[in-house]
Amino acid sequence: MPDVLSLLTVAYSLAAAAPDMPGREDFWNIGYPLFGVIAYLFFIILPVALGLAIYKRYRIWRLGKPMPDLGPWWPRIKRSIRLLSRDVLAHRRFVKREVYPGLMHFFLFWGMTILLIATTLSGFEFATHKYLSFNLPTAPYRIQADFIWDVCGGGFVFIGLAMAAFRRYIVKPTRLNTFADDTVFLGLLTLLVLTGFTLEGLRIAGMQAEGAMDWSVWAAPIGGLVSLAFAGMDRYAIGVTHAALWWTHVGTFAVILVYLAVQFSKISHIFLSPANIVLRSDRPLGALRPMGELETLERFGASDLQDFTWKQLLDFDACTNCGRCQENCPAYLSGKALSPRKIIQDLRVYSSYRGPQVLAAKAAGQEAAAPDRAMIADFVGTTPVWDCVTCRACMEACPVYIEHIDSIVDMRRHLVMELAEMPEGAQGVLENMERRGHPWRGTQSTRTDWMEGMDVKTLAEDAEVEVLLWVGCTPALNVQNQKAPRAMASLLKVAGVKFGVLGNEETCSGDPARRLGNEMLFQMMAQQNIETFKGYNVKKVITLCPHCFNNIKNEYPQLGSDVEVVHYTEFVDQLIKEGRLKPIKSVNIEMTYHDSCYLGRHNRVFDAPREIAKAIPGLTLHEMDRRREHGFCCGAGGGHMWMEDSGGQRINHMRTEQFLETKGNTLGVSCPFCYQMFQEGISSKGMAETKQTKDLLEVVAESVGIEEGTQGQP
Repeated sequence: MPDVLSLLTVAYSLAAAAPDMPGREDFWNIGYPLFGVIAYLFFIILPVALGLAIYKRYRIWRLGKPMPDLGPWWPRIKRSIRLLSRDVLAHRRFVKREVYPGLMHFFLFWGMTILLIATTLSGFEFATHKYLSFNLPTAPYRIQADFIWDVCGGGFVFIGLAMAAFRRYIVKPTRLNTFADDTVFLGLLTLLVLTGFTLEGLRIAGMQAEGAMDWSVWAAPIGGLVSLAFAGMDRYAIGVTHAALWWTHVGTFAVILVYLAVQFSKISHIFLSPANIVLRSDRPLGALRPMGELETLERFGASDLQDFTWKQLLDFDACTNCGRCQENCPAYLSGKALSPRKIIQDLRVYSSYRGPQVLAAKAAGQEAAAPDRAMIADFVGTTPVWDCVTCRACMEACPVYIEHIDSIVDMRRHLVMELAEMPEGAQGVLENMERRGHPWRGTQSTRTDWMEGMDVKTLAEDAEVEVLLWVGCTPALNVQNQKAPRAMASLLKVAGVKFGVLGNEETCSGDPARRLGNEMLFQMMAQQNIETFKGYNVKKVITLCPHCFNNIKNEYPQLGSDVEVVHYTEFVDQLIKEGRLKPIKSVNIEMTYHDSCYLGRHNRVFDAPREIAKAIPGLTLHEMDRRREHGFCCGAGGGHMWMEDSGGQRINHMRTEQFLETKGNTLGVSCPFCYQMFQEGISSKGMAETKQTKDLLEVVAESVGIEEGTQGQP
């Protein structure tokens, strides 16, 4: 039998010699211009109606404040093209994370896209041929295009719908909570596709009943198969059935557009997601948006719609309600009240409630009256706002790049700076930072106790250094964590790096204050440290704590800092590769490494700590299922190092259980918060005799030949 391509080639050669365009007959059995014009009006007027619906939301978005970190457009466009082509068009990001739903969306997206392009192109081809007496360059290839339209358009959509129905009604993932919306839209799409294929089959059967040669039998193989169901049916019955079904098909399309325009359901992400990707923040991943000059602000944080930026309001509408953020949120998974998905959806509901009120007041030239229902207390709830550990797992999982943390912290800022309402632990840590310059209550250590016997100089004693070692509050003031700065100082000496510390001149970087919502305290502490850097002409800073690393690297520049900042894992990894540090002693450790959120997800430092571990003789490296960008938080971020959980299981206990499932006997960390959380976690599981937590620095120092207790004397 001749293959399909040969048949299509023969069909094209014959059709090209015909007086009309090749391929299927436009408006077969329907008639033109009357019915054709009516049909085209549907395709013109209804998209306009949909545009008006989006414009209604756009008016609400415009109520938001300007977005200060939009960034220059040309780099944004290039980045967006790369993201859209890689993550949206190819669906690589979705398939990589979840194969089944990723492929399902791939088929639906490309099937509908091909159908849209084909329908639009067909309309232009018909209009130019009939009224302008010329053919578009694509017109001679209508038969080949019909094949793509039939198989890759309708066929892909049908596969995607079947996969969606199986997942929605058989598998039933718990994160999907939009049953009614999904059912309506899937039903309408299914009706659209089924009527489309049936119309194709009826047209083929009708033309065969007329004795006409229709190359669509080969050009539209799926439609050709459907036509077999109408074989033997007389031409009149086929025509009546075809006409009725044709208007059903057009009417279904109209209902879909009206549903989108009126309901503005989660399917609106088809239009809003690309816009949200293009307009996402230009800030570093780990940086929060600054509040600006505090003295000029009328109110602090977000308590109403106008307190968010317009991009945040777009976030609320762009949310697909897919639940991926919720499924990756450690607070939600541990039984807390927080669901990142619900927070965004609650804020979307609030925008629909509050937006018309503000718009009506503006139209009347008045200030909008205070809402009857408070945004945080009545729509979102204060407990979910405080449950967030700012680990960025939600943002990492979000397919449309919604920035949940910004909105959560903005609401914290209002609660702390306007209402002075916060959990007891948060209040205590902020008071400690303000009075003592660090967040720890009850510590007897000073910032220089760890240096005892180390011959480490402060910058006040010698400012001519290569790097400043930023110790941080927790490594300096907690006895358990002091092994890390002692090991680091010893390693720097062995490597011949001239360094210094600030000693008592070092104060908290301000990270806990900023994450807890006290922007004023953060700015005060950050400015003090920046002035200290400038006073000593500091050019490069090495940090032990990922929170300090993120804070000083990504957020201090908002206040005028220009120092280079690296985390110790990056610096030590480079020293090992340069041969300035030589781990030669076998340590005989089975280590499972844990990615700190603020080192990993927030700053993409994944490889350096693993390279260090691989360079240590005798160390066998293991991994947990949740690792790298999909790592699971220790539970200390966002100020939760000092706050009691609101309920459910402790997050550090969940992560400890994940560690205990591996073959490792040592949980390796590169963060002082993680160190403390996992020490407690291992102890709580009764495994302290056989399992341990170690900072990578301790292991490197041991392998280099620096014995514990003799650091500083290599």
